[in-house]
Amino acid sequence: MNCGGKHDMLLLRRMRHCRVSYGNFAFRLFTLIQQDFNMHDEDKLRRLSRYEARDETLFVLRESTEMEFLSPFGPLIGRTRMPEYLVEHVNEHVDGLFSEGQGGTCLLSEEFSRSGGDDSLMHWISVQVARYVQGVEQEVLSQLTLERFWVVSQYSGTPSPMHFHSGDVSGVMYLKVPDVDEEHEQGNYITGRQAGYINFMSGGKQRLSRSLISFKPVVGELLIFPAWLLHGAEPFIGTGERRSVAFNAAIGD
Repeated sequence: MNCGGKHDMLLLRRMRHCRVSYGNFAFRLFTLIQQDFNMHDEDKLRRLSRYEARDETLFVLRESTEMEFLSPFGPLIGRTRMPEYLVEHVNEHVDGLFSEGQGGTCLLSEEFSRSGGDDSLMHWISVQVARYVQGVEQEVLSQLTLERFWVVSQYSGTPSPMHFHSGDVSGVMYLKVPDVDEEHEQGNYITGRQAGYINFMSGGKQRLSRSLISFKPVVGELLIFPAWLLHGAEPFIGTGERRSVAFNAAIGD
């Protein structure tokens, strides 16, 4: 039974023709875009690739059937060791700048930061930042500007509240650490632990996700991280000084 007549049949044929024509047009357009991307946007692909995580296992549960756990999203923190001579070099320079038991903050001059040539603080940090960026983004760093270095000296009961830095990359390295009783190392940052740990936070309270990590200060250890990443040092109950050097760096595209 024909309910539409000749007019509707003609309209149907035109609609089919439009669909086929549009399909051919869309395919040709996609092909042209793809060719243009292949010819002109290799650099764009390289830039976008830095945001793709790698298939790397964080840890494994070994039971009847293994289960791998991956942590592909979020900011990455680099950790390495500072040479002993550099720890001693900076400490010798800083020892006379603070009153015993008082603590404080001071900037390191560019002259001092560059002293020693290839063995200088600035040169060594530059190499570590380049390694960090290459490890995270899988490409060689093209430009790096170290903005400043500053020393933070703290004693018992002094915190550094949660904050972030300027620039693109920041870091902290420890020159001296206090003696803290084990009883004060119980719990975590959220519960009010007072052991002098540095704490990093990303995200919020979400099921099946982690948003906090803490590191116990170790003399000579360097942590490198994105400058926007929230972090803070909890106070400690103990004896001695927590002394660190921090820096900010700007990197090229």
